[in-house]
Amino acid sequence: MKILAIRLKNLTSIEGAVEVDFTSEPLHSAGIFAISGPTGAGKSTLLDALCLALYDKAPRFASSAESVNLADVGDNQINQSDVRNLLRRGTSDGYAEVDFLGIDGHRYRSHWSVRRTRNKVNGSLQPQALEVKDLDTEKEYQGTKKELLAQLVRLIGLTYEQFTRTVLLAQNDFATFLKSKGAAKAELLEKLTGTAVYSRISQEIFARNKAAQEEVTLVHNKMSVIELIPEEEQLVLQKEKELLVEKRVEGIKLLEEQNKQLNVVRSLKMQEELQKKKQEEAQGEQVKLKGTMERLVLQEEGLVRFKTQWEAIQPDLKKARQLDVQIQSQQDGYVQAQQMLQAARGQVAEQEKKTRMAAEHLQSSCQSLNRLLNHTGVEEPMQLEQVEIILRQEEEKLNIGIKANEERLERLNSFGYPSLAEEQVKLQKEWMRQQNIRQLTETQAKAKTEIERLEKETAACFKQLAEQESALKTIQRLYENARMAVGKDVKALRRQLQEGEACPVCGSTSHPYHREQEVVDTLFKNIELEYNTAVAACRQTNNRSIALQRDLAHQKTIEGQVRVQLATLQKEGLDAGSAEQIQHRLEELARLILEYRNLYAEWQHCDEAVKKMRAHCEALRENVSLCRLTMQKVSSAKEQLATLQNVVTTEQKRFATIESTLNVLRQERSVLLKGKSADEAEAAVARKEKELNLALEQARKEVESVQNRLSGLHGEMKQIALAVEELQEQHKQIESPEQLPETIRRQQDENLNTERSLSAIEARLLQQIKNKATMEMIAKELSEKQSVAERWAKLNKLIGSADGAKFKVIAQSYTLNLLLLHANKHLSYLSKRYKLQQVPGTLALQVIDCDMCDEVRTVYSLSGGESFLISLALALGLSSLSGNNLKVESLFIDEGFGSLDAESLRTAMEALEQLQMQGRKIGVISHVQEMSERISVQVQVHKKVNGKSVLTVVG
Repeated sequence: MKILAIRLKNLTSIEGAVEVDFTSEPLHSAGIFAISGPTGAGKSTLLDALCLALYDKAPRFASSAESVNLADVGDNQINQSDVRNLLRRGTSDGYAEVDFLGIDGHRYRSHWSVRRTRNKVNGSLQPQALEVKDLDTEKEYQGTKKELLAQLVRLIGLTYEQFTRTVLLAQNDFATFLKSKGAAKAELLEKLTGTAVYSRISQEIFARNKAAQEEVTLVHNKMSVIELIPEEEQLVLQKEKELLVEKRVEGIKLLEEQNKQLNVVRSLKMQEELQKKKQEEAQGEQVKLKGTMERLVLQEEGLVRFKTQWEAIQPDLKKARQLDVQIQSQQDGYVQAQQMLQAARGQVAEQEKKTRMAAEHLQSSCQSLNRLLNHTGVEEPMQLEQVEIILRQEEEKLNIGIKANEERLERLNSFGYPSLAEEQVKLQKEWMRQQNIRQLTETQAKAKTEIERLEKETAACFKQLAEQESALKTIQRLYENARMAVGKDVKALRRQLQEGEACPVCGSTSHPYHREQEVVDTLFKNIELEYNTAVAACRQTNNRSIALQRDLAHQKTIEGQVRVQLATLQKEGLDAGSAEQIQHRLEELARLILEYRNLYAEWQHCDEAVKKMRAHCEALRENVSLCRLTMQKVSSAKEQLATLQNVVTTEQKRFATIESTLNVLRQERSVLLKGKSADEAEAAVARKEKELNLALEQARKEVESVQNRLSGLHGEMKQIALAVEELQEQHKQIESPEQLPETIRRQQDENLNTERSLSAIEARLLQQIKNKATMEMIAKELSEKQSVAERWAKLNKLIGSADGAKFKVIAQSYTLNLLLLHANKHLSYLSKRYKLQQVPGTLALQVIDCDMCDEVRTVYSLSGGESFLISLALALGLSSLSGNNLKVESLFIDEGFGSLDAESLRTAMEALEQLQMQGRKIGVISHVQEMSERISVQVQVHKKVNGKSVLTVVG
């Protein structure tokens, strides 16, 4: 897996679109490059963009556990752990894009983007989008964001956690890991390797064992609360149950007999009361029958009187019908005449409106014509003939103006303005080219002089550096020998030497330094001082050499760029003479162009005046024609109005004659039938006759109904009398009928007591059966629970614990062993001196010093630079462990350099330079000045105003 390019836009402090292309120079050839810049400039934003495009996650949000909503734009809010927070405030959209080489050898592009509604800076944030494309086959992957992220994991070969442990290294975790205690090491290993499952397994086993033991205890408690009845007591209860069952049957029979007797007493009483009630109803029906017979006679007499009255009004009805026919005939003529009169009046009103509108239109046309005449200097209204004379004069002026402007246009065309402008542009470009050539020639001469000076200084510096390094190697050997001579072991050995006895190291019997330890120490300090001075001088010369090489490369770049620009400008030259000739021709062209522009402005002014005169003439012509036509319309409308007014007068006389005849007929008709129509009078008579017939029929039905009810009551009274006689015979056979309710109540109480006793005994016997069955089930359950609890107890004893530490330490011991195998492999490339080793039986680490005969050393004895080397080896080992044999060719280191001293930093840089030889492209993010100076290829992030940063690639 290899990162090919990173692109981003409007993320955090970086505004606008930027690109870091690892396939183009200088990054393509650089094995190691620095991402440098001041704190807060946005260096880590590149790594955030890398993770956003590939995993929709960002490392800076990894530790955000609290869910807090922050204010966005307007009333909108966004969670503080939302990756959309990376969009720069004040921008409407942003993206992160990564090109990478997948595990199948294809080149892919993943594009992550976010925008606001309607692409406005005050819009709401929309959900982020993801696009994935195969650059080799032009295939675009389809699916939801979740499906695309899963596809990216398959193409990259790493999950997000593995990616951050394999491609993005953080040494501070391993620096802490080296010197932490066992439990802390186990937790760090879990975090770094993603093997926290062993802690969860240990905690789950502990929880399962605890739950199993609690379940066994719960089953024991359930068994303790169940009670069983003894066998003897159960037999006694069974006998009591049989006796109570017999007693209950006898009580039920006796109660049924008593209830039958009580029913007879109650039925007799009810039938006697019903017999009395029916007698009263029969008397009431007799009275009602008499009243209905009287009403029936009255209804028959009223119907006879109504028919007599109807025969008396028949003559008036016949005359009313004759008058209604005459009135209807006159009414039709009246309506027709009225409609004709209204139509005539409407036509007159419509014609009056048309005439008025035509007059108003004529007045408006005359006013428009007067306004146009006032525009030409005429103050008083004029006749149409006079207006036409003025119109002909205006048209003659128009023709004169058109002819004069056409002559100006011919003069403009004779100038040939396009060729003049084109010649002016070409001459200006040629003049600028000659000026640029002169300036570039001077710049090239200065660059060549500077290159010669820098080459001489660089050669001298190389020579001086070689001499200093040779001297440093000599002094270093003396320093190492002296350092060993003052070591603790050598001092202890020297103190044990005796004059005349052979030294176990060299065999000499003379020991000159045995008594002169202070002289040895002074000599070592002098050598150490001389060594440190030589190291400082060598480092200073080396830094000066690097600066000179950088300046020399910069000057050569400038000289090459100037040479290319000069060649380009010389090819583009024109044969236009010297600069003075070009300047003279440009002045002449400027004079001609100015004269053309003045004439063109005069032509434009006159053309506008001609257009206004033409429009005025056309307006006058149209208004004259309109006025003549409108005058004709007004005259015609007045003639039509007079004709229509005569028609209205004739129709009005005819309408008055018909209205007088109709009023006489209506007066004669109003005295007959009270003004009602004959049909209405006949309908009223028919309704009245129908009402009388219905009332008569109703009276007859009421008489029949009363008679039927009275017959029914007589039949019911006979049946009730028979039932009373029968019940009286049964009542005589009952002893003490008045005491029956009390006797029944006592029997019910006795039966209820028997039922309660029987229910209690049956409940106890049934509970005994249930308890036996429950006890058997609980015993079986207890056996199963105990079997499960024993298994969990054994497993808990081995690896279970409440905090997960027991199994975590065991499992991470194997993980640590595997991690050290990979780390030592990388450490052999970085430093041949050290190997890491696990302290047997613990998670502690120790160091094997190969230069000191494989001496075992504690990690606390390591210097800062040595600790960095070992931390880096551990981080690379984790990278190999997490990569699952996947070749990872890109590596980014984001921490670990700010706290190193100069010597440790030099050692770290040498280690990184060796690491790039393994085929990896290494990116180092740091603001340490010395580290940035040692790495020639840099991605520099510069702070600007308003919290904005810009990105440049130098090298």
